[in-house]
Amino acid sequence: MSPNIKGIVFSLSSVFMFALMAILVRMIPHVPPYQSSFVRFTIGLAIIGILAMFKLIPLKFRDRKNLFLRGLIGGIAVYLFYLSIVRLGIGKGSAYVYSYPVFATLLSMVMLKEKVEGIKFIPIICSIGGLVLLSTGHVNGSAISFGWNEIIAISASITTALAVVYVKKLHNSDNSYAIFFAQSIIGFWLFLIPSGLTQGQGNSFDLTILIILAFVATIGQLFMTEGYRYVNVATGSLFQSMVPVLNLLAGYYIFHEEFSSTETLGAFIIIISCISLVFINYHKGRRSRIFKLVE
Repeated sequence: MSPNIKGIVFSLSSVFMFALMAILVRMIPHVPPYQSSFVRFTIGLAIIGILAMFKLIPLKFRDRKNLFLRGLIGGIAVYLFYLSIVRLGIGKGSAYVYSYPVFATLLSMVMLKEKVEGIKFIPIICSIGGLVLLSTGHVNGSAISFGWNEIIAISASITTALAVVYVKKLHNSDNSYAIFFAQSIIGFWLFLIPSGLTQGQGNSFDLTILIILAFVATIGQLFMTEGYRYVNVATGSLFQSMVPVLNLLAGYYIFHEEFSSTETLGAFIIIISCISLVFINYHKGRRSRIFKLVE
């Protein structure tokens, strides 16, 4: 199998894993996101630890300060993402959160002093317009549907973007496995106590879904990491842009979520804008990792 085919296979596999992860979260809306996050980080920590123990992956830590900050911010981003899906549904929640490349581009200007070409502001402005449409269109006919749930989803997008910026910085010193392990270990301690305090009336079905969710999320992350060994980041990011599309379809066909025409238009404007950013990035020849998805 050629390296290019390997990259495509791993990248597509990660897309389906991340879409399945969102579906699993949506299947257990009564389970507090604290618990979903805690189980995910615990399983991820165990898998990476075992792989490192048998020397199947290299695991060394260099920039400890930024690894800690990336883990803290990434852990919060995962929790807010799960909370957004529970509060808004898999379709609308994903559309909000997957607008993160827009915020990542803007944050890179401030934190990394990266030059952002003027043409990139076209999809950025369009994406902001898509967010407005997504927030103002509602199936019950109300004029404005923007509230705390939408604020949570946008916060999830911004924290994801901030985590991506730290990933960008850390790739100069640490490998992807160390970065993922940092998120898992910080997330473990971050949600250890809250997950115990928010225990609900769980059952064996909920526990099974949580464990499968954690394995799917970890495998998706590892597949994505492996995929980036064979394809450039712009190509890999284009594959990841498929995730919110699959989530919108899952929301409509599996969970029968209702979307107004305005919400649907806004969601697809956001998705197309983010895809356009990836294409512009590729065209300009900037092999930046700023669009790499953090799950």
